[in-house]
Amino acid sequence: MSPIIMVVLAIAAGVLIVFLISGFQIFQVLAPAITEEVPVILKQNGVCIVEASDDVPREINNCTYEQGEQIIITYKREQPPVESHGPIQ
Repeated sequence: MSPIIMVVLAIAAGVLIVFLISGFQIFQVLAPAITEEVPVILKQNGVCIVEASDDVPREINNCTYEQGEQIIITYKREQPPVESHGPIQ
């Protein structure tokens, strides 16, 4: 095997080991996004809190929705960020 291939494999193995040691789950990053209709649970100082079916509270900054309003969010399971959001059409 050529030295270049061995170096690339060693770097890839090192990155994988770092992910495993740090507890980072690469499969969650690659998980498909979920789109769901949810209510705005709380709105305070321009920040809305919503909670999807995975029971993870998520924040929407600069929120234009009202408390109790149903909106559509896109997120990844068990990860706090909201990828996108919008009113129900």
